[in-house]
Amino acid sequence: MTVMQSLTQSLGLSPQEARVYVAALELGEATMQELARKSKVKRTTIYHFIDELLSRQFLLETRRKKRKVYSAVAPEHLLEIAKTRMWELERSLPVLRAIHNRSTRKPRVTFHEGIEGIKEIYNDMLTTGQPIVGWSDYKHMWSALGLEYCRYFPLERAKRGIPFQSIVSDSPESRKIAAKDHEVLRQTKFLRSVDLRTEINIYGPKILLASFRSRPAFAVLIEDPDIAETMRITWKELWEKI
Repeated sequence: MTVMQSLTQSLGLSPQEARVYVAALELGEATMQELARKSKVKRTTIYHFIDELLSRQFLLETRRKKRKVYSAVAPEHLLEIAKTRMWELERSLPVLRAIHNRSTRKPRVTFHEGIEGIKEIYNDMLTTGQPIVGWSDYKHMWSALGLEYCRYFPLERAKRGIPFQSIVSDSPESRKIAAKDHEVLRQTKFLRSVDLRTEINIYGPKILLASFRSRPAFAVLIEDPDIAETMRITWKELWEKI
């Protein structure tokens, strides 16, 4: 992680604010014009957020010969700022938990666009750690997610002891993938003369619906125990009949 990324991600500064802070650190003391020149951020832009940097104590303001000059606080002070942010968050946790508890019966639906967005949900499956059942679109999933990731995920899932039972369209590609079921804690059953066009995975109280055929690919994640259980029962009925 670069210095700029650390300032933006850990301390909540915008990229332009981070550049101005680093410029002030390098210059020691500087006028607004000098900060703009060094940071390559327009002076008119700096005017919009300079008060915020001062109030959050990233910068200090003094006067030299009737001119305002700015200096950066010592880097060690940034650690104290980060600790203060964490402390404030910890103080807010009881209120946040209360809000979350009030909404636990409301289904949560999130939309994830693109391959990276879909991978976020696959990572959630690993984190949740619950058995997965579903319908798979192997043909388009492998081409969309890429061979490397499609090899990594089943192995990582098996490593974490998460079983997967999947219903797939019968094809040579599906048979080839299923041949390695014993290596990745997976069971596969085949539907003949059916083209499954959507990936559906049910795990814990969550349902993933992914379309790898769309451009861009996308996924919807629904979190609701009742909906998940209904989908799981429907899946089980079909699984036992195949």
